[in-house]
Amino acid sequence: MGSINSPRGMTLIELIVCTVIIGILSATALPLSRHIVRREKEEALRENLKSLRQGIDRYHDLMRRKNPEAAEHDCYPRRLEDMVENRILRRIPNDPMTNSPKWLTRSTLDPLNASYTDGMNVFDVFSSSNEKSFDGTPYSNW
Repeated sequence: MGSINSPRGMTLIELIVCTVIIGILSATALPLSRHIVRREKEEALRENLKSLRQGIDRYHDLMRRKNPEAAEHDCYPRRLEDMVENRILRRIPNDPMTNSPKWLTRSTLDPLNASYTDGMNVFDVFSSSNEKSFDGTPYSNW
């Protein structure tokens, strides 16, 4: 025989408490997941910049060995695609912040920290994103 007071399910208060707990957990998980995704993009940006800059250096060394008499600025690639054509890089990696292979470049004759380039060659690359990292540094300054 069953007792009249035996519970057969959850009360309304128990359901509300469970719903509130699930809501709090999901509300804290969403910003955490965005933080993780952004950190992964930042790490990919560091790796892609390192790869491109090493490619620029290898291109410079190759051109210097081919033509030791050339002017310094002539040993750098005129555009990023020159590194692919000369088999220094397999492809131009995407900028993870903009999700495109479009990078901003700086030439050997540009002023330090210039926001423009004369387009003479590619001495350095940086992200075209206007966003800032967690420490407040613009991605374009990396």
